[in-house]
Amino acid sequence: MCALPLLDWAWPVAAQTAPSPAGLVVRAGQSRFGIPTPFHGINPNDLKLSARDTSGALAFFDYTGLEPAGPSLHRHLAQDEIFYVAEGEYLFQLGERKLLLQAGDTVFLPRQLPHTWVQRSARGQLLYWLLPAGRLEEFFVYMSRQQAPLSPDALARVNAEHGLQNVGPGLSPTEHYELSAEFAAGFVVRAGTARPPHGQTQLGPSANSLKVAAQDTGGAFSLFEYRGAERGGPPLHVHPHQDETFYVLSGTYRFRVGEAEHTLSAGDFVFLPRNVPHTFAQLTDTGRLLYGFQPAGHMEDFFRAAAAFQVPPTPAQAAALFARHDMRVVGPPLAFR
Repeated sequence: MCALPLLDWAWPVAAQTAPSPAGLVVRAGQSRFGIPTPFHGINPNDLKLSARDTSGALAFFDYTGLEPAGPSLHRHLAQDEIFYVAEGEYLFQLGERKLLLQAGDTVFLPRQLPHTWVQRSARGQLLYWLLPAGRLEEFFVYMSRQQAPLSPDALARVNAEHGLQNVGPGLSPTEHYELSAEFAAGFVVRAGTARPPHGQTQLGPSANSLKVAAQDTGGAFSLFEYRGAERGGPPLHVHPHQDETFYVLSGTYRFRVGEAEHTLSAGDFVFLPRNVPHTFAQLTDTGRLLYGFQPAGHMEDFFRAAAAFQVPPTPAQAAALFARHDMRVVGPPLAFR
């Protein structure tokens, strides 16, 4: 991805198979397997990428808050969690500290540390990733099917079976709390900024911001936000050792995955499997993408090297740049109007 020219729980049978060479597209408002798992029965909490798609390495959800609410204070025993605030205002707690997050902010919550959040605005949207995926998707399916609240003992047992532990009450959406400037562990990357020290790169007129780095995840995952300021996209290329995910925040994009092409708009998600040729073209004058690599690979170095070009590289220079960072250029960019 780079704007260089020329360059156990009742899952359906389909859940047991990997995405096809045409990749996987999940449209706005839909979930991966068509199974709704709303929080509190009314707040859509859509699975977009399953553990079954990534051999357990990664899961991704899209949450829409229709009420000011949040979960109890809890910990994930074996998973890191990443949240991106797409809309609204949220109060996050990690350990004893609390920070207020707005649209465009990203927070990384390390495993085993108590944390929670509450929506403070009337409406909100959170995009969140689990590393590794664990069994949270099964947990949401189970909880959404309960007709009555579970007893404390039953809830503790269900949590334990899914790698969770409740450790206290949640936050109030209206209570005033003392806020901290930063977390003692984990971190927040504010809207319009990047993970220091070298996370901000400029790809022509388009800003490319590193939000979660390889060093933050032991090389398991990296997350970027791309603010496209021109039409077009990278050449057709292959990642031999990485899966890639894209979530469209705004604008319209055409993706090619293998021989298939898909047009995506705000709220749409696409999963691009490793070893499958792919590319995209931005079709609107401006657009925004959240995209990640699993594992992280050498993409941070790739973008820094790409940003160092003072003029657009030639096709040969672009191909060499891709090759030095464990990718292969296999065709031209997508044609677009």
